[in-house]
Amino acid sequence: MRRVLPCLTVVAALLSAGAIAQADCSQEIAALRGRVATLNDPVKQHELELLLAKAEDDNAAGRTNRCADDLQHAQQLVK
Repeated sequence: MRRVLPCLTVVAALLSAGAIAQADCSQEIAALRGRVATLNDPVKQHELELLLAKAEDDNAAGRTNRCADDLQHAQQLVK
């Protein structure tokens, strides 16, 4: 029992950290969705839509690192 409790604590911490990261990714996606219309270049708008769709898919699948990468590329388009 003494060994199980610390392991369960670590697992619970990792799961909650993943949920927080997933929530952050969802918020970033929503924020960037609002900026799509502000782009004057239709090619950049389309590219941003594709990146945000990919980020949503990665986020839904629990791939928070990939979602963060997708969002980083999307933010570079908005600059």
